[in-house]
Amino acid sequence: MKRTLTPLALMFGCLALAGCGSDTRMVQNNETCGRQMTDLQNALASGAMTQHEYDKARRVAIERCNSRDDR
Repeated sequence: MKRTLTPLALMFGCLALAGCGSDTRMVQNNETCGRQMTDLQNALASGAMTQHEYDKARRVAIERCNSRDDR
């Protein structure tokens, strides 16, 4: 289980930092919204991300899910 969480936490950390220093960013993400939420919760529970990082990543993921639903 830990082997799965570490890469996922690193992936979300990289995605969160990908936009730093830039006004635009493009991230292609084909994961389901439920899977994203589960991965974020696991990363928070394992200590791979702080509550602040989790809250920010969760808001972004929800916005993406909502924009997919609007299509």
